[in-house]
Formats: sequence, C-alpha cells, structure tokens
Amino acid sequence: MAKAAMAADGRDAPDTATPLIDCRGVAKRFGDVQAVDGVSFALHPGEVVAVLGQSGCGKTTLLRLIAGFEALDAGEISVRGRVASSASLHEPPERRGIGMVFQEYALFPHMTVAQNAAFGLRGVAAGDRRRRVGDVLALVGLSGLEGRYPHELSGGQQQRAALARTLAPSPAAALFDEPFSNLDPGMRFAVRQDVTAILRDRAMAAIFVKHNVGEAFAVADRVGVMVDGRLEQMDAPEALYRSPKSAAVARLVGECDFIEGVMRGGGAAAETDIGVLPVACPAGAIADGARALVMARPHDFRIDADGEGCCVVEAHEFHGADTRIFARTPTGATLRCETPGYSPLPAGTRARLTPTAAAAFLAYPAE
Repeated sequence: MAKAAMAADGRDAPDTATPLIDCRGVAKRFGDVQAVDGVSFALHPGEVVAVLGQSGCGKTTLLRLIAGFEALDAGEISVRGRVASSASLHEPPERRGIGMVFQEYALFPHMTVAQNAAFGLRGVAAGDRRRRVGDVLALVGLSGLEGRYPHELSGGQQQRAALARTLAPSPAAALFDEPFSNLDPGMRFAVRQDVTAILRDRAMAAIFVKHNVGEAFAVADRVGVMVDGRLEQMDAPEALYRSPKSAAVARLVGECDFIEGVMRGGGAAAETDIGVLPVACPAGAIADGARALVMARPHDFRIDADGEGCCVVEAHEFHGADTRIFARTPTGATLRCETPGYSPLPAGTRARLTPTAAAAFLAYPAE
C-alpha cells in the first residue's frame, strides 16, 4: 500500500503512486453555513481512510463532493489524476468510477438482490453481467439469495447487498457514509469485520464517514477529524490518539478531561491544582506563565484514599473489567479515573491522584 508522509501544511507529501482521490482546498457553502472549509487530503491505492466529527461538521458533505453529488464552490478534486471537480467543472457521479454505500442502503425495493447488484453494470454483456453479479454476491456472502427482495432481508443482509452493488462495477474507490449505524451491536461488528476483510483482500481504497471512534480506528490506516468544516488533523489512529494537535481533536478521539494550569519549566511542566504535571505541547511552545489546558485521559491517574488528599470522590461506576471513579479537584473540575476490577471509593472520600507510568499529559493554550 502506498503511504504518504505529511507535509508541513497538513497535506500529503508527494508519493510515488498517483493518488486515487486528491482533494485540494475543497470548499462548499450552503447559504450562510460554510459546510466544508478548505479541506485537503489524498487517498492512495489500497488505503482506507476514516473521517470523524460531530453531526453537522461537514464530513458527509465532503463525501458527497467527492462522489459528485454536490458541486464545490472552491478548490479541486481529482480522481485517478484527472480533475473531476473545480469551481468551473463538475463531472457527474456516474463518470467518476467511485462507488458509494449510503447509511440507508438505498436499495431499490422493486428489484431483487441480483437486480440491485447488477444496476451499475449497464452496457455489460448479459453473460458477463451474470458472472459478475454471481462473483460479488459470493464475495459478500449472499449466494442463494439472488431472488429475494430487500424487505425479505435482514439489516445485515441489506448492507451486504448495498456493498455488492457498489463493488460490481469495480470502482476506483468506495465511499461509506455511516454504513453500520443501522445495525444492532452484534451484527454491526460482524458486518464491519466482513466489509473490512473484503476491502483488504481486494486492496481496495475506501473512505468511511463515522461517528464511532473505535470503529474508525479499527478499519482505517489514517483517520481525519473534522471540526466546523475544517480538517483539523489526519494521522494514523495511534498517532491521532496519542498526539492530538488541539483540544477539539483530543475531545473527539477519546475520553478526556482538562485541567487548567500555568506553564512552568520552559514549557515542560504545568502547575495545576492537583500538582505539577509533566507536559508536552503538540500545538507548539506555550510561554512560561501562560494559562494552559492539560489533557488527562481516565487511565492517566491512579486514585487512592488519602485523608490529606486534595481531591474528593463524587461517585463511582462499576464497568466489569474496571471501575470508573469521578474525583472533584479543589477548583471544582471533575476528573475520571479508571482502576482495574471492582475498586469502589465511597462518595465524599478524600483521595490522592498519582500519574500512572504510562501517562502522557498534553498541554494546549487555554481556550
């Protein structure tokens, strides 16, 4: 798989392989709302990218711009090295060679599974079309269900049928708009595993739009985070989780709390109401004496009962493998702390917080 380094401006550095999809400064406005604001990234052959963000951040609009269902206002989108969208050019979806799987599946209710799968194969000889449909239905596990209609399928089977229809024309890449959100948890996991395996086996490039962070991390080589129409960061899942570039990204990629502090020691530490914490500043240096927000994840602290501790336990929740304890700091902030197994501390207990060996605190300029 072709991998791209990140350039200083956040875009992918030039790669030996031409990107399948290349977005450069893509922008789209709906009335007074800037839905997509200067987004730039590239999708390479065989790569799977996920885009995360809260509802209304522009991620689905970005997918529709790439697919050709929306015309962009500024920037440029290229597919296989050919410009497909610009402020003065708009190639229709059917000419882009990109497949899309919608959240609602969008199967034709009056067509059988086989007919839905064959929909994008117009112009293909009948014999070749039958073989192609048989191949993709076998690939997605729907052999023997060719004659069923969508209402006769389970939710997971409908999702597989939508995937078969997308794969049948052999698209350059596939776009997935929250493809598993309508499935129950057990089926969701199984279908996600199957879809990911199919993409990997075929070395097929794909872009997923998702709300679920865990799923995005599980399926993608790189994950992008959108905030208010902007692509704030795109990185490998582990890098995104460990080194989010902003507090907004940190909040979106994992549970975390923020402690107000003052920078000390040349930017290497922050003085907070629970003590001095060693920090790193992913967004750049923060001057000594400046206010900062220190990010802490639930596994960053060990909590122990201590009559002279500076924190007070507010509540605890038993989750099976661990216990979540909520501790109030002297300034009134609440920190979540995870301890293994069943480790209750009654509400009102004074407690001491100690950073764990694996803790990696990040500091951001105070908002």
